[in-house]
Amino acid sequence: APADLPFTVGDRVCAMFHEAPRGALGEYASIHASSVCSKVPENVSSTDAASLGSSGPAAMALFDKINKGDRVLILGAGGGVGSLLCQLARIKGASYIAGVSSDPGRLLQEPLAVDEAVDYTNKEDPFSKKEWQANKFDVIIDLASGGWLKLLEKSKSGAEPIVKTATEGGRYLTLCSDEPAFEAHSWWAILKVFLFPALWRAAYSRLTTRRRLPKYTYAIGLPSSRTNLDKILRMLSKGQVSACIDPRGPFDFDSEGVIEAFKLQESRHVKGKVLIN
Repeated sequence: APADLPFTVGDRVCAMFHEAPRGALGEYASIHASSVCSKVPENVSSTDAASLGSSGPAAMALFDKINKGDRVLILGAGGGVGSLLCQLARIKGASYIAGVSSDPGRLLQEPLAVDEAVDYTNKEDPFSKKEWQANKFDVIIDLASGGWLKLLEKSKSGAEPIVKTATEGGRYLTLCSDEPAFEAHSWWAILKVFLFPALWRAAYSRLTTRRRLPKYTYAIGLPSSRTNLDKILRMLSKGQVSACIDPRGPFDFDSEGVIEAFKLQESRHVKGKVLIN
């Protein structure tokens, strides 16, 4: 192992299983020592650290794209990444944070504490809110899938947008494809879902439609180093952010528990990170 590793034999570590060999559901798993793997601070529980293994680096990648004073709208704010991002946006100095979720009451409470929350299950369309059309967002962060298509639909209909245009500095950031679930049995299929639409949208939103739409950025490219995981674990250790774990878990480490955890994840109505312990 490299001599400059920040941990030694016996240390507790937190890792993101983003490259082979994977096996995060195994009782034991091998990971590359130089990959996204960080030492867990003494005052952070293993359960809390586990909730940040994948959601932490993703949230931090988006955190870096938020500017002080931004008005921020987070679609899918109640999930593992969204729950962290609500907290991180405030730390970054966002002037106003709104969240869309199936449980808006939770978004308004600590530690998320957004300024406004919308329940998408009661047929309230966040893209048509008159208050937001009058006072537009600087950035929309889509963690729920499909937001860009709704923006296009509203733009083509001539409706007033809820986000600033690219010319005005407006941004649209996402980690998702247009559909929350899809099948991809080849690299070509994966490229058609993720790469080609992202490149096309990034181009036309910056060139031909910059006066009508925000700049589109597909921000799934997670760092391959431990930098962001180190940062979020330090913030957790200092009490700057809180781990948000779905209260229905952690689920037992057996067949029944794993199945229940994945059923909850599939429902897309999670309240924080779904964990198996």
